[in-house]
Amino acid sequence: MRVSRRTSIGLLYNCLIVCLSFSGMAEAAETPASTKPVVYEDAVLPLFQKHCVKCHSQKNRKAEFDLSSIAGLLQGGESGAGLVAGKPDESLLYDYLHEGLMPPEDETPLSKTEIETVRLWISGGLKFKEVPQTVADNRLSQHDVIPILYRRCVMCHGPEYQEGELDLRSKAKMLTGGKAGPAVIAGKPDESLLVKYIVEKTCPPKAEISRAGIEPMPAEELDTVKAWIADGLHVEEETERFRLDQDPLVTTEDRQFWSFQPPQQVAPPTVKHQSLVKNPIDAFLLRKLEAADLTYAPEADRRTLIRRATYALTGLPPTQAEVNAFLSDKSPDAYEKLIDRLLASPRYAEKWGQFWLDLAGYADSEGKRSADLIRKYAYRYRDYVIRSFGEDKPYDVFLTEQLAGDELVDHQNPKEVTPELIEKVVATGFLRMAPDGTSANPVNRVTDRLEVISDELDVMYRSVLGLTMNCARCHSHKYDPIPQRDYYRSMAIFKGAYDEYDWMTPQPFSNQWKRARSRLLTLIPKDEQAAIDQHNAPIEAKITDVEQKLKDKKLDKAEKKKLDKQLKDLKATLKNPEMIRALWDRGRPSPTYIYRRGDEMQPTRPVEPGPPSAIAEGISPYRIDPSTQNESKTGRRLAFARWLTQPDHPLTSRVIVNRIWHKHFGTGLVKSIDNFGALGTPPSHPELLDWLAVQFVQEGWQFKKLHRLIMTSQAYRQSSEVTPLLEEKDPENELLSRMPLRRLEAEELRDALLFTAGELDETKYGQPVAVDVRKDGLVTAKRTDDGWRRSVYIRHRRKEMPTFLEVFDLPQMNPNCTERKISNVVSQPLLLVNNNMVHELAVYFANRVRQEAGDDRAAQIKAAYRIAFQRPPSTEELELALKSLNLLNLPAETDSGKESDAADGFAEYCHVLLNSAEFLYID
Repeated sequence: MRVSRRTSIGLLYNCLIVCLSFSGMAEAAETPASTKPVVYEDAVLPLFQKHCVKCHSQKNRKAEFDLSSIAGLLQGGESGAGLVAGKPDESLLYDYLHEGLMPPEDETPLSKTEIETVRLWISGGLKFKEVPQTVADNRLSQHDVIPILYRRCVMCHGPEYQEGELDLRSKAKMLTGGKAGPAVIAGKPDESLLVKYIVEKTCPPKAEISRAGIEPMPAEELDTVKAWIADGLHVEEETERFRLDQDPLVTTEDRQFWSFQPPQQVAPPTVKHQSLVKNPIDAFLLRKLEAADLTYAPEADRRTLIRRATYALTGLPPTQAEVNAFLSDKSPDAYEKLIDRLLASPRYAEKWGQFWLDLAGYADSEGKRSADLIRKYAYRYRDYVIRSFGEDKPYDVFLTEQLAGDELVDHQNPKEVTPELIEKVVATGFLRMAPDGTSANPVNRVTDRLEVISDELDVMYRSVLGLTMNCARCHSHKYDPIPQRDYYRSMAIFKGAYDEYDWMTPQPFSNQWKRARSRLLTLIPKDEQAAIDQHNAPIEAKITDVEQKLKDKKLDKAEKKKLDKQLKDLKATLKNPEMIRALWDRGRPSPTYIYRRGDEMQPTRPVEPGPPSAIAEGISPYRIDPSTQNESKTGRRLAFARWLTQPDHPLTSRVIVNRIWHKHFGTGLVKSIDNFGALGTPPSHPELLDWLAVQFVQEGWQFKKLHRLIMTSQAYRQSSEVTPLLEEKDPENELLSRMPLRRLEAEELRDALLFTAGELDETKYGQPVAVDVRKDGLVTAKRTDDGWRRSVYIRHRRKEMPTFLEVFDLPQMNPNCTERKISNVVSQPLLLVNNNMVHELAVYFANRVRQEAGDDRAAQIKAAYRIAFQRPPSTEELELALKSLNLLNLPAETDSGKESDAADGFAEYCHVLLNSAEFLYID
């Protein structure tokens, strides 16, 4: 048992003596003279044993509070000290008891007399019987000192650097010492070199102070180190590891929560409208509809279906030829063949790759403060995602590669650098997407690093598991059974790669900090390297020649300037291999401590890696396979990925199936798509959710099969028409009695405008499209020789987001986006009306129509409707369009035979079509 890191033995002893000295004064003020003083061992300890130690013992420590001993009592919990001598109103322990917050509602509460006893004990100054023995039982240990050394010393005396051949990561290494001898001498702090160098201010070196968080050790921390040495370098033995499924802070009842239980597939029900059941999805939905005396809306017409399905799977509208082919296909499975064709389209991967990039928080910049440095190689992860969706990579494989791709391959000493090896390492970019400003020294302190780790954990847990784990960073989750130690166990899983005391920066350089290391790898196949070498060899020879000439001291300024420019130009022509922005294990994690209130200055107990302990029933436990461990790999993340992707995991398949459902129907079966906890919404159709989750796994975790299943249901084929009956019985469409109307997302709208205008450059992959940034803040993607590329390829810098996409609700990724918010604000129509690019696209659209329809105005109007809306205009629409164009008194073409951009009525008419609700919405 030990006290908190920041409380030395001497301070604790003095505190207790003061409490005892003043106890008589406090008693005189708070209790009648005839009342016997309240002594802890006699009156208070029995109350705690009766009511509290079940949850607050040395083993359980709910809220990190141990009430089974005096040491634990005085140490406090995750919220800080629980007792303030003489001041019950300022003591958290009394406040919780007095307000009835503790014990929990299902436990027997303390009586008024018992609560009064606690109050009198605190008012009386916290009277104990045996103070000296209490002090003796609470020696400082390595866990009080090691965190201090990691924070202050290990960056120079640790895993990467061992200045003076000294390593300070353990007692054994301190005793071994370095060139100057042992760092510590038991019982002799003033003779220990560790203390001497700090006192003499030799360490840290003045030149290193303030660089990447290196700061002198404060006096309070030095006192703790000296006290530990003086006490003989006491080491607290490791306690027995407990099983996660037996964590006493999580009850059996907690684990019975619906989302923590493995999904169970039940047979689809028999329904009255059996003819409407295209697949089991319909049976589950119809059962609830029929219970409300409803059924599905009529099936949408074919033009609506192809438009709906094409946008859903490719993010682009169908061509007129595709519409005609579908309308003319009279086979009974025409619609199913349409879905199969769209799933096979290369455009599918770009549309649904964006779906995952949102969850990962993909951005082409670091996104911290004003610097917002560009991530030059982030695009390789974006391309990995798009390719993975294109090849329909199973979700369990997809997840495993992103969480632990580096642990699946030997990327440090490969026999051969293959595309498959590179892919696995690139995949770990998923864990490198959160905002990260630690490239710069002023923001590369431990606190800043912990923010990066916190964001990545938040991205992973909300996206993949649908849990808000970050609530437990500072205190046990208030609503879900997630103790604070679960957060730090999760943090420990990633410690082999994300270590706040052994940091690697996101950029190659770090403000001249000599110890900076970046998370950029170079892995290149031999043939590519040979091609680069062949290209560079003659250039490097010329560079050497120039460098030799520059050594001539007789050169005048003009000659030197000329040679300097020549050298710069030559170096610019060198080819460099593309690097990889990755996360990789180094096999040397620092110990993970629970930080009181999330403050790294207040470490408490060490924890081992592990996932949330509430998710343990009915599945295999988290276990690290020893065969996956070596000197450079911990195997922790790979073990986590395998725990996460086991077929009966309660959350993995449920969460992703719900997300796909949400994208198709606008609402998830669980509406709170990133919160499957107590504050989330329960599933509207729990049996359907479980049926889909199990089916998804049984079908190989493949997204395309899931899309096909959902989109071939009768539910998906419904009309979106709202009738008075539906408004009355299903006003919010919770029963899916119709298909919801959907506005195009930002990328879909921009890409559809380009596609309609015939100006979409469908080049795939590679460096992001550069943008122009005007002084007034307008950010636009640059045009290529073939038009404009799809939105997924535009550079996404957090502080310079493309204006068009941002206006239509493109998320900023801080740290990610789990659900697109669709707004309807005045800035959107204003942009479509006034934006120069939209006007330019209207001209391209008009030109395309003229090329297809010739000079006949009626034919042009019909062609414009077919291209924009995939349908012909009605008689009324055609007449109105002709009348409007005639009022402008403009011919189809100018005398020169070319359209006049400045006064082209037909281009303006095309602009109106692009602004219409029918173009923006899918029914």
